[in-house]
Amino acid sequence: MNGNVNNIVSLVNTISAKYGLSREQSNELATKYQNDTRNIENIKREIENTANYYMHQNKLAITIQNTPSLNPGKNYYLTAFDSNSNVYLQPVSVTVTNPESSEVLVENTFKGYQKHTQVDDLEIAICQIGKLLNIDIVEEYRVYGATKQKDSIIIRDIVDDDEFYDVENLKKRFLKLITSGKLKKEKWVDTAEQLKVANTKEDYKTIIDYGLNVLKSLPSMLEEDYQKIEKKYFDMLLFDSLINQSERNFKDYGILCDKETKRYSFAPLFDNVFPSILKNNDIIIVNGITCNRYELIECLFYNYYDKIKDRVEKILSKKDRYLQNIDIILKYNLDLSTYNMMLNNIITNLNYFERLNRERSMLETNSSAGYVNIVQMIIGLIIIAVFSVCIGYLLYCIK
Repeated sequence: MNGNVNNIVSLVNTISAKYGLSREQSNELATKYQNDTRNIENIKREIENTANYYMHQNKLAITIQNTPSLNPGKNYYLTAFDSNSNVYLQPVSVTVTNPESSEVLVENTFKGYQKHTQVDDLEIAICQIGKLLNIDIVEEYRVYGATKQKDSIIIRDIVDDDEFYDVENLKKRFLKLITSGKLKKEKWVDTAEQLKVANTKEDYKTIIDYGLNVLKSLPSMLEEDYQKIEKKYFDMLLFDSLINQSERNFKDYGILCDKETKRYSFAPLFDNVFPSILKNNDIIIVNGITCNRYELIECLFYNYYDKIKDRVEKILSKKDRYLQNIDIILKYNLDLSTYNMMLNNIITNLNYFERLNRERSMLETNSSAGYVNIVQMIIGLIIIAVFSVCIGYLLYCIK
């Protein structure tokens, strides 16, 4: 046992020196693994992973420490990220414009924000991942006070000067119009309203179409607006699948209506985290219906691929770069256990995207090959038939 302890201590010291860990961090690792009897390579990988996480945490602490003090006129810092997803603190001025609603004005270009004292590290990370992937997602920033300690977060008001309708209220309005006889009830309404748990492929299509059908019920919806809304609706479903979102009910997404033009648009994604996201399970509730995350993803890939194709191909073509940046974002925002769980979830889901994409490509190739074979067979039969007719005609002429 002592020999194993000595090996662990030596391994920890080597890795600690490689990643520039503090003595306290090195001792923590040595204590954690000193009685671990697993394969040394497995232990080494875990220690390397933890050491790399600590290294980024140390970089963040140094960055914060080296950030200059606030200049006159600036009273807070906001977290910002450079092109490589490295975090830095940006001095800003924050002015409370409405104490009752916690509305704040940040500089002159940051209008319509609300300040929240409860700092949700996971939601901050998810918003940053969404921005990295060019998903239309609500803006959230961590706020540090003058002493460079976490103070609060500010969240962009998605409504601003527009009218906002969450889909739950749109659904209630839609059903009320049906009840009053102003709209004809279609078959899908009862099917969707009665469905509680998805079991079949048709159930999953019902879940997805349910939201789309409610959105289509908006009055005076232009086809151009609907196409843009539909695209962002599928972006939402794909992003939720990627980050292991646990719920996306009708009250958790919505529509904006421009007060002047009366044009509709899909609201930036909000409420992007729930406690059960950390339970690492495969259950997700979409539009009020419980389903399996991976079966929902399969439905998206096999029944709605034309709707998600561009987004999927873009993500997968830059998978490694995205993962590098996601890894850094998570390290700067989350504690170690949450970081590991979130990163593993995202890697698992991306790998599943890749697998389904390959399977679809193979099916399309085989289908195309089968079509070509059928065409070739038909052409061959036609040639044989023509050849037979010609031979028969020649024999007739000879007689």
